[in-house]
Amino acid sequence: MVVASISFRVQPHKRPETLTIVDETIERMRGTVGCSRVRLFADGEDPNTFTVLSEWETADEVNSFVSSRAFQPFRGIRMLLRGDPLIVLDEVQTRVTRLFR
Repeated sequence: MVVASISFRVQPHKRPETLTIVDETIERMRGTVGCSRVRLFADGEDPNTFTVLSEWETADEVNSFVSSRAFQPFRGIRMLLRGDPLIVLDEVQTRVTRLFR
């Protein structure tokens, strides 16, 4: 499994416009073969900093999506951001799931 995280910081006055595009991209991501889960997280200290966290079967599937037409609107929001988004791919060898009681 590959966990892909895309971190970005939005210009405050462009937040609603940016989040609309991000939400649309996440919906397309959810419908992509190889993507098993996607979540959008907001930073607790900076309301304009976000991370899209997604789980994929392979790095090739992530790279294919990021290179696809479906990801182009996300690429287009760069002018609405403060700095460039950062994409990190982590290969996960083992996952342990536990219930906390």
